[in-house]
Amino acid sequence: MLADLTGRTALVTGGGQGLGLGIVERMAGQGADIIIADLNDDNAAAAVARVEELGSKGYAVHMDVTDQQSISDGVAIAYESAGRIDILANNAGVSGAPGSTGVEWRDVDWEFTWKVNVKGLSDVTEAILPQMREQQYGKIINISSVAARAARYVTAYYATTKMAVIAYTQALAREYATDNINVNAIAPGRIWTAFHQEWMERRDAMGDPDVSGRAHLDVFEEAAAEVIPLGRPQTPSDIGALAAFLASEDARNITGQTIQCDGGQVMV
Repeated sequence: MLADLTGRTALVTGGGQGLGLGIVERMAGQGADIIIADLNDDNAAAAVARVEELGSKGYAVHMDVTDQQSISDGVAIAYESAGRIDILANNAGVSGAPGSTGVEWRDVDWEFTWKVNVKGLSDVTEAILPQMREQQYGKIINISSVAARAARYVTAYYATTKMAVIAYTQALAREYATDNINVNAIAPGRIWTAFHQEWMERRDAMGDPDVSGRAHLDVFEEAAAEVIPLGRPQTPSDIGALAAFLASEDARNITGQTIQCDGGQVMV
């Protein structure tokens, strides 16, 4: 079986919904036990039930990636519950601070987006790295964005944080290669998740004529077809499949890379 994760345990931040849940389902389907670290306890519990439906063990851990104590406590509970962490998928991310319109750039948007997308990602990683180094094994997958390569239709602060994720991935991959730790990033394209739903709702509320009075999913799919050579948006399962591959021994000689899954939207 390609991307066999039997016997491995993965921790997925923001794994209770959307893109994170796609990663959770794919990795569980490939045999991994999954720790769902999420702010929303109900979503995490539902994800655990889904993991168990797929025949793997699931664990829910409450975690706020902007709070170092919450990270420390969550990682400690994860190790106590599952015994080990072989795979870390840093998926938790935001497009702006609560109340962001995506039009007016506020200091709080820069600060909060950096705190979640970069500092939070780094803090979770560094909480787990000592154990990965001790066991001389680890797979780290960071979620960046196609916006890091071509900042179209997104804010500068969001694109900046996602480029920072790529730089962090490369630096970490080189530093910990001798510990048999692979570090890679995935740059997703357009995916219909809460991220895009909220963006469509903001555009509708602002009276955007391309959105107002129309089904938001239809608008999203039409826009995706216009800019994506393959003519279709991506799905959480698409990203999950790539994450599962990068977490497996089939990808043991891939490190420091950022792989785009965007239907050909950006080719670099």
